[in-house]
Amino acid sequence: MEILMYMLAGRHRELLDREKLAFTTPYLASGIQEVFKGFKKLARKDRFKWDTRLTELVLQPGKKWMEDVFTIYTPMIWEDRHWVGLAINLDMGYVEILDPLPTLYGDNKVQKLMDPILTSLPYLVKKVAKPQQTQFRGLKPFYWERITGSYINERSGDCGPVSIKFMELHSHGDPLPHMSGITDGTVDDLRKQYAMDVYKTIV
Repeated sequence: MEILMYMLAGRHRELLDREKLAFTTPYLASGIQEVFKGFKKLARKDRFKWDTRLTELVLQPGKKWMEDVFTIYTPMIWEDRHWVGLAINLDMGYVEILDPLPTLYGDNKVQKLMDPILTSLPYLVKKVAKPQQTQFRGLKPFYWERITGSYINERSGDCGPVSIKFMELHSHGDPLPHMSGITDGTVDDLRKQYAMDVYKTIV
């Protein structure tokens, strides 16, 4: 998943720069999940010391949050079994969840799974990105919504590449075939295409 995000960031660099978007590593979500217990314990959460790998994502040259980038695309794995794509709008405090199998988890469970991201991101943005006061929406938790009407993938093992494709389409405004127009056959084809693209990227 990390290599696929790296590959897509290179492929769509012009669009990402123009629209102030970024494709980023799955470590954004997993890193926040790892430190969330310590973050949650602090009474003064604004004093939390963030992991260097997370701060480097926020301050990446040419892709600094709230200056060069306002929407982050990142994959997130739920309970080590199911990948979803996240489209995180930083200035609006809004996360769109691109879920290949929305029937797997109900909304209450999704809220619990997303809580580390929703609660921590405002503090990470304020402390590390240091946005201007006019840009910053405050420290209230981000809110989320699952995108509906998309292709539903019920085959085991496809959620990773499908969530990647959802993010790719979403970043382009969901052009044809649209997230709703994907089929099992499309997924077979895109898995082969992604495998070839990754090979080219590594070589």
